[in-house]
Amino acid sequence: MAQTNQPKTNVLMALEDFKTAIIDNDSETASNLLANDALILEGSGVETKKEYLSHHFHSDGRFLKAMNREILTQKVTTEGAIAWVSTVSTMKGTYSEREMDLTSLELAVLRKDGDHWKITAIHWSSR
Repeated sequence: MAQTNQPKTNVLMALEDFKTAIIDNDSETASNLLANDALILEGSGVETKKEYLSHHFHSDGRFLKAMNREILTQKVTTEGAIAWVSTVSTMKGTYSEREMDLTSLELAVLRKDGDHWKITAIHWSSR
């Protein structure tokens, strides 16, 4: 019998749903995917869930909407009710009248909450 990768699939679905919520400016869905104690690390700052949703969430959506993203590598590790995902991707597009060609790094930590995975920490950086 084949071994299932259901936990990993569900973790990746939660992250994809979060990115879609950001692009769609759907703060309710984004809020539901973030744990109450979530931390978002971006640039040189750290924001709580509430701070992120009221501030960078909106500009991140405009940015992601303008970019074409291609995942280069992605590793998912699960141990019980905790998972972490490391992703390297390229992002190309035009944002604020500037051509962008970036390598983006993401590290996300998720915790299982009932039947759902919630993001407890996410760190984005690019160069």
